Amino acid sequence: MVLSLEGHESGVATYLSAIEPATKFVTEWFGKPTAPIAIADFADPHAAPFESGTLLMVSMAGEDTKLAGINLVHELVHSAFASPRPWVSEGLAHFAEAVYREQQGGREAALDLIGLHRAAFLDSEKEVAAAAEKNAGQPLINTFDETYYRSKAAYVWWMLRDMVGPAALKEAIRGYRAADDADPKYVERLIESASKRDLSVFFDDWVYHDRGLPDFHVQSVHPWKDKNEKAGKEVQMVTITVENLGSAGAEVPFTVQCEASEITNRLEIRAKSAATTRVELPCAPVEIVINDGSVPESDLTNNVFRITEQ
Repeated sequence: MVLSLEGHESGVATYLSAIEPATKFVTEWFGKPTAPIAIADFADPHAAPFESGTLLMVSMAGEDTKLAGINLVHELVHSAFASPRPWVSEGLAHFAEAVYREQQGGREAALDLIGLHRAAFLDSEKEVAAAAEKNAGQPLINTFDETYYRSKAAYVWWMLRDMVGPAALKEAIRGYRAADDADPKYVERLIESASKRDLSVFFDDWVYHDRGLPDFHVQSVHPWKDKNEKAGKEVQMVTITVENLGSAGAEVPFTVQCEASEITNRLEIRAKSAATTRVELPCAPVEIVINDGSVPESDLTNNVFRITEQ
């Protein structure tokens, strides 16, 4: 149902045209939407969207198809999927917005969207890290703070998708039953079963406790050459050690750039620890970038290491 104001016909048409692709996307991830959704028009074209249940209130004065689809995806997730846990229901709805944006404009566009959530909980998480108390902060499993169960939870679901892959996460989501979610570890076990991965450390840091945020930086870099026996030639290698100064661990992407190309891999770095990896390159490395924005950090200013500076 669409309730609109006079003069907003083009915006209404934009929303109506976005319903079918948004519904198709949500059905693929969460099942078919069943509860009816309603869209009500705001008179103020600058008003921020507001939701209550499956009612979306948004100005239809604009004609931005991307925003229309994103707003619809959020409500359609609530129509298709229910959970008594706010970090699951709202976190997944905001996560779905980012994944849908990725379909439209690529990973960078999706990370720009989800990055809007980072500022919402950054200051709070810095206070948690400073306090260094075992039970400080807002564990996602029982928080009723919107900053956490919307913004931080969206990141948690995004990180889980990057870690286990979309197929495994879809399987876990489709297997979720609200009536069975009595055990705090129910969601973890669903995703572990689908992905065949042990996620206990991740859930302990990000869901069952609030340990603040990670803080990655390149601790050391060692470029060297090695003999590739199969190719029968020398190859360029680089050994990289990344340190996590923060109190929460994560699996983070990193990119090694050289003059002709770049290679992106992933590395798990636990809290207050360092991890080392080796990468084979087609040319000499010149720069290493830790984190593409998919993992929320307390400090993003120390993520680039230029090897020419050594």
